[in-house]
Amino acid sequence: MTALVLDVTARVWPFFLLVAAGVVLTRSRLLDARMAQGLSTYVYWIGFPALLVHSLARLGRPEPELWAGLAAYAGVGLMVMGVLMACGRLLGWSREERAGAAMASGIGNSAFLALPVTAAVLGAETARLVAGAVAADFVVLAAAGVALLGWASGRSIWRATAQAFWNPVVAAALLGLFLALLDFALPEPLDRAVGMAAASGSPVGLVALGAALGLRQAEDTPAPTRTPILVAALAKLAAFPLLVWLAIGLTPAPVAFRAGATLVAAAPTAVNVFIQTRAYGVWPRGAARIVALTTAVSIVSLSLVAILLTARVS
Repeated sequence: MTALVLDVTARVWPFFLLVAAGVVLTRSRLLDARMAQGLSTYVYWIGFPALLVHSLARLGRPEPELWAGLAAYAGVGLMVMGVLMACGRLLGWSREERAGAAMASGIGNSAFLALPVTAAVLGAETARLVAGAVAADFVVLAAAGVALLGWASGRSIWRATAQAFWNPVVAAALLGLFLALLDFALPEPLDRAVGMAAASGSPVGLVALGAALGLRQAEDTPAPTRTPILVAALAKLAAFPLLVWLAIGLTPAPVAFRAGATLVAAAPTAVNVFIQTRAYGVWPRGAARIVALTTAVSIVSLSLVAILLTARVS
């Protein structure tokens, strides 16, 4: 058990170091608001799209019995986001708070954190089975989240939904999934270039996140209220994985997939959520705090979920 906690901690700590680097750069005035925006722009248009094309194109076709499990995973994510929207309306949250909190509750750090933890805890074969959850995160749930951001920024829900598929991250996820289903490999020079850009996506995004946190006192907008942040964090780290475990149990998906998908669902909010909210100008400071909070709590929560799942499937 101790070894498992230490393994999860070792995988999470690099995220904090990169976030801390962004905070230090802004507090020491080596990075100002305009430079931080440039980092976010790079991640939005190049880093994350390249990461998704590069990773999703290598997933391969899911086995037929996994489709129902993947549909259950995506359905739970959409339901959690919808419940956050409804709760936010009842609690009097603004459009920006509702959209940002809903997106943060559904999209996790599946590729860079959850899958490696799944491989370490449940085995490489289980990680391979649940790799499709990454596609669900960044195709289905990201498209829904981006549509909500468009709606919060003043567009109609129908227009925002249609335009979500032109978002560079969602479009890149669709392209990567399309390449995987066709079993098509990019030409080697292009694949190498995409891989180089992909390697920079998450690290630069984390530095941009730290910069946003470090610049918080310099911004004119008021600090985000705590309730949407705490509710979104609780939904992401507790409600999402619990409901995924229950929902996939109703499908013919293998037990290993059920356990792996639950662990992926328990991942902290992805830094891509902050990048998207910043690009749309919709509650970026709140999203930044959710990413930081869920990542910190995941040192304990992800370890606990991993322990429970290991005992359950062994």
